[in-house]
Amino acid sequence: MSLSRRQLFTAAGFAVLAGGATSNGPAAAAAPVRTWSGEIQVAEWERYYLGLDGGAHQKALSALGIAHRDGVRADEPYLLVPVESVRRAALEFGDHAAADVLRDRFGLGSPSMLGRGLKLVLGEDGLEKRYLDDPALQLRYIGHRRRFANHVLPMPAAVREALA
Repeated sequence: MSLSRRQLFTAAGFAVLAGGATSNGPAAAAAPVRTWSGEIQVAEWERYYLGLDGGAHQKALSALGIAHRDGVRADEPYLLVPVESVRRAALEFGDHAAADVLRDRFGLGSPSMLGRGLKLVLGEDGLEKRYLDDPALQLRYIGHRRRFANHVLPMPAAVREALA
């Protein structure tokens, strides 16, 4: 029996994939690789900003050459930023908003920094989805935020691992 090259490679590929999922060896090479492509509007990115990252968001904006004359938010909310640059903002600077916009865009299983910050300030779980669209909740956060003005919420290793 003689098999063509295509049949051999197909059979070999099937054998590797059917061999089970392991963390090393040929089966690991078959795992899908996430591509960080596309663009994110600055306004979408900043929807997740709470100000509990110790100035990381502003450092990221400066590094990307994005003007923020008020010292907090970008001057041009409609500016498009490459996804890889937003990812860099999260990994290199610890920008919580960047981590969360990527978490939602790519369906990452990492903890929500927005949710953690809202729990810290407001004492309630599960507010992150509502916060994005509820002006009353956003105002409530602003009213309680002053007590935490100097607080920096550390980014968990699980968030960094999801973005790596």
